[in-house]
Amino acid sequence: MRRQRKEAFYLAGDPAENLFLLEEGLVRVVELLPDGRQLTLRHVLPGDYFGEEALEGGRHRYTAEALTEAKAQALEPRRFSHEEIREVAKNLARQMRRVQAYEAHLQLGELRARIARYLLFLSHTPAREEDLRGVYVLASHEEIADATASTRESVSKILSDLRRDGLIETAYRRVYLLNPQALALEAEGELEAA
Repeated sequence: MRRQRKEAFYLAGDPAENLFLLEEGLVRVVELLPDGRQLTLRHVLPGDYFGEEALEGGRHRYTAEALTEAKAQALEPRRFSHEEIREVAKNLARQMRRVQAYEAHLQLGELRARIARYLLFLSHTPAREEDLRGVYVLASHEEIADATASTRESVSKILSDLRRDGLIETAYRRVYLLNPQALALEAEGELEAA
């Protein structure tokens, strides 16, 4: 099944009938907070499984939304062989390591460092693109805020500062990485995409 950017594969509360294997694109798993904001819990990369609630039945606790055009295969867990279950478990364990690194990302450093880390992370995912102006990542201010436990206003200020300092340039839902080395220094360490 294909989804366009911002389309959901499933919503929180939907029946969890299928496990999904992402074939193309970038997906984020988000939680809707009581104040209406979304908190990005993890990013799903090509080759990753998501919708793991289907392994235990019930309903999806979170929403899975495409950040880029994405394609995923819906799988029925009850039809899995023992080898397929082992492969899913290994994949989910690898994702858990990324989630733990992501948690550290949210807790370490000032917002400027968190934003720099997130932009560098995106540059190693399907959100990375390139045109005549250079390498950029597809991300709105709101999505960056969701991923860095911040607000859109704070992100806009930091992006303006990074732009003024010559590290990035911005366009509609695009952040050009003009100086990745300087951005890495700002990031105080990278968030792993693999």
